[in-house]
Amino acid sequence: MKKLNLLILLLCGVVFAGQAQTRYLDPVFNQVSVTPGVTYATNISILTGMPAPLDLKMNVYTPAGDTETNRPVVIYFHTGSFLPQYFNGQITGGLLDSTVVEMCTRLAKMGYVAIAATYRQGWLPLATDQNVRTSTLLQATYRGIQDARACVRFLRKSVAESSNPYGIDPDKIVMWGQGTGGYISLGAAFLDDYSEIVIDKFINTTTLLPYIDTTIHGNVYGTNQALLNLPNHVGYSSDFKMAVNMGGALGDISWIDGTEDEPATMGYHVVTDPFAPFGDGPVIVPTTQEFVVNVSGTRTAVEKCNDLGINDVMEDVLTIPSPLTSYVNALKPIPFQFPGQAPTTLGEDHVYPFIPPNFRLESGPWDWWSKPLLDAVIAGVNATFMTNFSSDTLHNNGLLTNPNMSAMKARMYIDTIVTYFAPRACAALGLEGCCTALDIDSVTSVEELVDAGEVGLFVAPNPASEEIFFQSRPESPMLDIQLFDFSGKLVQTHTNVKDNVFLLQRGALPPGMYVAKVRFEKGIASHKLIFR
Repeated sequence: MKKLNLLILLLCGVVFAGQAQTRYLDPVFNQVSVTPGVTYATNISILTGMPAPLDLKMNVYTPAGDTETNRPVVIYFHTGSFLPQYFNGQITGGLLDSTVVEMCTRLAKMGYVAIAATYRQGWLPLATDQNVRTSTLLQATYRGIQDARACVRFLRKSVAESSNPYGIDPDKIVMWGQGTGGYISLGAAFLDDYSEIVIDKFINTTTLLPYIDTTIHGNVYGTNQALLNLPNHVGYSSDFKMAVNMGGALGDISWIDGTEDEPATMGYHVVTDPFAPFGDGPVIVPTTQEFVVNVSGTRTAVEKCNDLGINDVMEDVLTIPSPLTSYVNALKPIPFQFPGQAPTTLGEDHVYPFIPPNFRLESGPWDWWSKPLLDAVIAGVNATFMTNFSSDTLHNNGLLTNPNMSAMKARMYIDTIVTYFAPRACAALGLEGCCTALDIDSVTSVEELVDAGEVGLFVAPNPASEEIFFQSRPESPMLDIQLFDFSGKLVQTHTNVKDNVFLLQRGALPPGMYVAKVRFEKGIASHKLIFR
């Protein structure tokens, strides 16, 4: 297991001076170069009422001073509820969102080419008719999927016809969606046939006609002429190797077929996100709280990818010692049901669940903004466009589901996001350098789960005030115990327990829910704990 200790330190977030760094796992570049405003496609927008052509833009982030010219590329789609920034009642919704810039900068410093791309917007969330809300949202998502695929084709065309100006490997493309962008990345990964959207929930209940008409909206790839679609870069493949969803959802679980051309898929989700479900549940309009349509969230979509073998390419990553993987494993037996959604469990391979304190409603904790800067920006927007946005209202709306918002808090979430992504991308894309550093093939130990009853694990009192007693059968001694808070942070480690009794002291831990991961020779047992 050469270099395995390096990986353990990396995933624990510990970096020593002079320690070697590995491209695609670590930030090996200090600076990035940004090429803004590149037009990757032109297509029909409905945003201003009368359909009209719109240039679709992207900002390209590359590692400054890099000599590599065959680099993996991440296409990153921002959030925004398929409406323009501020008009959507949110602070976010553009290429310069804090998270977009931070993520693309970090990925470029790790050696990727990172592309922040926009897409067509426009739907009717305030409509009182559910048919109108559902149809216009599906149509917006459909256009976004077409745009995402046009971006992939543009990149391949740039390699074939323009001497590869961005220095990418066209066979190593990741599509990453944040919030609304997640509907695009998952849709582009799995919606590959028109029949998949001619299902009951996508049929108008009054007219009995499908919400999507290809003579109006074009085919699922956007490669034919239609009333609201212009073909872009026809003849190049729209496929990509990996999809990442961060807080979005999949239109319907039936879209995942398990075919060889479907990409490896992973994701992140706040389990109490009130707008997009963690498992199976409804999409809710943020501004009106109105129901739109039932969809499958990150937890359900990635689980099906795991079950169908789509994610087998990342399977060996699960054998690498990692506190983040251990945390997810500890959550696998813990049931969870958000109001209005189907019951599920908190843990699933290749899904990182963010669990807010006391399970409060939360969404987008990786976002942040500056209130003084927002005041100045909104004043300029109002003066330019004759609007009357209130920076105070936007700010307070943001705090409702992102309390304690700060750059420090957001970057801590992004630390976890990037750390969880890096080894999975190495495996899914077959990145030779970092796959060698990970040395995946030499790792043979797999962390197995064991039922608490099988080892006689007993934990009491629970809830507790100061200490909790752990006991197991004499023939099944506990080897070590790790305690995680519900944000996924490792807060206590007790090694070399080697006994069937142990008294865990609370110490300075704040009140709340925790997960104890107890290791036995037979495997790992997990138990939810509460300190009052």
